[in-house]
Amino acid sequence: MSTFSRFARYLSPHFGSIILAVVCALLIAFCEAGYIHILADTIDALKLIETRRFEDGSIQIRYFHFEGAFDGLEITITTASDAFRLIGWILAGILILVMVKGGFTYCNDYLMARVGYQLITQVRNELYERILFAPLGVLKAHRTGDLMARVTDDVRTWQYAVGSTANTIRAAVCIPVFISVMLFRSVQMTVLALLVFPLLAHLINRFGRRVRSTSSEIQQQTADISSQLKETLFGLKIIKSFTAEEIERNRFAATNKGQYRVSMRRVRLTAMLPPLVEFISAIGIATVFGLGCWQVVQGKLTTGWFIGYIGMVSLMFKPIKTIGLFNNVLQQSLASARRIFYVLDFEEEAYKREKQLKLPSVRGEVEFRDVSFGYEHEPVVKHISFHAKPGEVIALVGRSGSGKTTLLNLLSRFYEVDSGDILIDGISTSEVALADLRRHIAIVPQDTILFDGTVMENIIYGAPAATREGAVEAAKQANAHNFIIQMPKGYETQIGESGAKLSTGQQQRLAIARAILKGPPILVLDEATSALDSQSEVLVQASLENLMKGRTTFVIAHRLSTVVHADKILVLNGGKIVESGTHQELLKNGGLYQKLCQMQFRG
Repeated sequence: MSTFSRFARYLSPHFGSIILAVVCALLIAFCEAGYIHILADTIDALKLIETRRFEDGSIQIRYFHFEGAFDGLEITITTASDAFRLIGWILAGILILVMVKGGFTYCNDYLMARVGYQLITQVRNELYERILFAPLGVLKAHRTGDLMARVTDDVRTWQYAVGSTANTIRAAVCIPVFISVMLFRSVQMTVLALLVFPLLAHLINRFGRRVRSTSSEIQQQTADISSQLKETLFGLKIIKSFTAEEIERNRFAATNKGQYRVSMRRVRLTAMLPPLVEFISAIGIATVFGLGCWQVVQGKLTTGWFIGYIGMVSLMFKPIKTIGLFNNVLQQSLASARRIFYVLDFEEEAYKREKQLKLPSVRGEVEFRDVSFGYEHEPVVKHISFHAKPGEVIALVGRSGSGKTTLLNLLSRFYEVDSGDILIDGISTSEVALADLRRHIAIVPQDTILFDGTVMENIIYGAPAATREGAVEAAKQANAHNFIIQMPKGYETQIGESGAKLSTGQQQRLAIARAILKGPPILVLDEATSALDSQSEVLVQASLENLMKGRTTFVIAHRLSTVVHADKILVLNGGKIVESGTHQELLKNGGLYQKLCQMQFRG
């Protein structure tokens, strides 16, 4: 399906509002045509009054007369007072038309603006949901700033295009109404005026294609700026520590300048179209003006309707200019729509697969059977097999890049295995509903993930149905209760974005409280104490011991001193398990684990 077709499908639920907006636009067009009629008929009436005296008899004036279709409204004037009274009625009629037109213009603008905002609300929700449910592998292939730009800037461009259709609808409806009236007055002049239409359509189409091309470049440049800004804010401490402010400033300035150049190219295109449309329109008006003068001289057209006709032609070319400008906006929105649909086409994790099993009461037995996995066909985990009994602590050690974190990501099905199988209590995780699988696993990562909200909201994040008493008890087990109650509002204290108002140790204990409250039978600790000072590590380690009680626990640790009491240590190298055993058994073997211990403890 083409981008435009998909774009149009999003408008179909709002068809009623759009039809109502078209009706309003049609009534607006009739009001504008009414102005012209009143103007032309009034000029003819004044000319008739000027050339005749009331002593010679009454004067018959007709308003809204269409030859062979409608005789119009006949008004008889016998005195000057009647003439002044007529002018009063004309002024009152014009004011009424202005009020009516204003009301319908308000309705037209409101309806299309509402459609636009409803549309972006729907699209943003769909984009957020698609990103939320997309596999991690898909998301990691894209820059965060680029995804953010698609959800914000691209959707905003789309909304602007829909909102601006109010003027375009009015323009599109006005043109056929004006042409119909013009044909009644003079077929020759109308055909002459329409001769410039093909040239105008060609210009609008040609400029529109070029605007779409440059708009795609601008949106990509905007994504680059968003990505760089996010990187800068995230890595500001590193930038300052390496005194790299000048480098980053120059890099940002180069990206910003690139967007400026492309933006100015689009500005030149969009600024060039209106004067070209106006120039061609002026040629059409001038030609019609000449023919109109000739018809007045020949007596085929009244002076009033000559002026009215020229006014109507001028008003008709104004909507054409509006349509030309809207085409530029439409092309920009189509460029953004392609980027939006790209995200909406992301594959989805298997949350909604039918006939998936739910785990019964989980004991925590975990088995990897000949599991292999790779990123983009590059092997990372190769033929891994091991067995963890319920309640055991399994430590994974090895050099960076040996596959430790990837292995445990496979357990939670953040990625799907390429071959082999992972079982929990003898049930293959590939057959288990994702939501149910992840409810039985808690993760305490190295980089603590907290959310902008209160302490309580972060603790109950994984168990929203939990009671306040349960959350407080979890905080006590995590050694977090004491520092929480010392905060200004206790458990209702706002902790800031990513827990910015907390120390690293406090953040980690809050994350542990969250895991304790969730109460899963399987626990994953990924370098949970590596970023802490000695005092914080003691508190966090005690919290972790409370968390690990009775749970099957997988520990990834570079500090080998933290895993010496593990029931089993798996040593990974090059994506394979090269050694397995307890701390003492591995030391006796004299293999890689012993070398890692010697290197670390000697250091």
